[in-house]
Amino acid sequence: MTTRNIVFAGDKVALIVRGKTSAEHSPGKLEQHADCVRSYGSPVGYFGEGGEGSGYIISAVFIGIRGEVYDMEGFTRHRPYYVDATLARGYGAVSTALVVRVSRAQADRFDDYWDRLTDDPGTFRLLGKNCSTRASGAFRYAGILAGGIPGLDTPDNLYKQLVRERPDICESCSGYIGFATVGTNLAMVVEDL
Repeated sequence: MTTRNIVFAGDKVALIVRGKTSAEHSPGKLEQHADCVRSYGSPVGYFGEGGEGSGYIISAVFIGIRGEVYDMEGFTRHRPYYVDATLARGYGAVSTALVVRVSRAQADRFDDYWDRLTDDPGTFRLLGKNCSTRASGAFRYAGILAGGIPGLDTPDNLYKQLVRERPDICESCSGYIGFATVGTNLAMVVEDL
């Protein structure tokens, strides 16, 4: 098993597509989720307020539910297998990360987008105001992408858009993903499959 530490020191951000097992894999529409990594290495993601079952899905599609932004603490409490590589392996939670090199100004804007969304998470909808819509908003606000996700707002479509439009600044890696402190910086830990 090989482990790779990708240190974030203000020069990169990332998109993580949960359920995507490799750069080439296209997960089903309900088998994927998008999270991001801020420029200083902290994971961040957008979710609909807790719930399960058909009533939850009907509300999330037609009415909308309260949005929530998870930071490291939120992930640790609600989805620890998204921030601990050992737990990810135990749960079989494979992800693909797309690490994007950015300027300091882009990094600041990317982080600012998530700060603003944390302050006012708005309404979550499965169609149009979901995890990938919000992740796309961060990449657009930072000036990394010029437009929204082509086609349906899915994490994999956002991944493909970034690879297609910005291959010069993107690097992909897949495996079991977690986060750890390396020196004075946070790092994304990627354990190979």
